[in-house]
Amino acid sequence: MSDGLILRDGGAGGWIEPYLAGLRKGRAIAAQCTCGRVSLPPERICPLCRNPVAQWVTLPGTATLIHRATGAEGDVALVRLDGATTASVAVLQGFAGESRGRVVAAPADRPHLILSPVRP
Repeated sequence: MSDGLILRDGGAGGWIEPYLAGLRKGRAIAAQCTCGRVSLPPERICPLCRNPVAQWVTLPGTATLIHRATGAEGDVALVRLDGATTASVAVLQGFAGESRGRVVAAPADRPHLILSPVRP
């Protein structure tokens, strides 16, 4: 049994393609509902008002770590991106105790949220 979730995107991401394209370029693209909820990862239907996604918004790309863990493939964290209502899971690269991160580009063949530390 596997403990991971694998997102397979043969290049045709459908409605979620703006989010995947953003990850490949190191951008945080979130779904915004008419009620104001900003979800990243995007939700197709808002769980609060049950309306479909109204628009895509580009977030600043910085995040605060909520909880950090070390797994078999490295460090991961539950994070809240600045401008988002929801929390996301991100892979951490190069963190040494920092509590803030910045989105960096993911491999084109495996788009996922990656953060590097924000240092003064």
